[in-house]
Amino acid sequence: MKSRKVEYGAGSSSTRAVGQFFDIYAKNFDALYGHTEHRNALGRWVDRTFRQVMVRRFEETLRHTKKPAVHSVLDIGCGPGRYTAAFALQEKDVVGIDIAKEMLKIAQDNINALNVTADLVLGDYLSVRFDRVFDAACLMGFFDYIEDPVPVLKKLAAEVTGEFYASFPKSGGFLAWQRRIRYRLRRCPLWLYSKHDVEDALIASGFAGCYEIRDFGRDWYVVVQMQSTR
Repeated sequence: MKSRKVEYGAGSSSTRAVGQFFDIYAKNFDALYGHTEHRNALGRWVDRTFRQVMVRRFEETLRHTKKPAVHSVLDIGCGPGRYTAAFALQEKDVVGIDIAKEMLKIAQDNINALNVTADLVLGDYLSVRFDRVFDAACLMGFFDYIEDPVPVLKKLAAEVTGEFYASFPKSGGFLAWQRRIRYRLRRCPLWLYSKHDVEDALIASGFAGCYEIRDFGRDWYVVVQMQSTR
């Protein structure tokens, strides 16, 4: 059975810029999960570095969602649907949302290839209102493109009853420097975070004392237990 697609408003100019970027970049981004033999030496090195972090956070997230208590998952910024499809393979009730139409086309193909089912929503997460709650949420590679994470985090508090998992890209180091240059040249907004930035955002959103931040090299990997906030 094919997934449903729902379209919502495009949101702010920054959000539209990110959506336009990923509509163009969708296939190249999805290639980070696969083969990169057509890339130059620097590109292959960057891809390998990115993939090491991406694989680590992918495996860590699936370790959390495989728990029997997690029946439903909201995949925010689902991109090419690799997480969405994996959650569906775990027999979870999954909704994936993204602002890039081309990303969702790839996500649909990846979901269909595994013969699983998930709902896909086209839109800006902050502008979408769900008529349900979820046991868990996944926000991998999402906050890279969010100027102020607090409204997103506060919205999660109303829509997630169990826990959520998020990555925040680090603001220091060579990879952060080269990402700034690449995204500036591509005119795509990009935001990077120190650990203090992440902690400030979580505390301002009401999650003091119920989060864990782990250093994944390129990213901060965050797990928030929502039960601790209620």
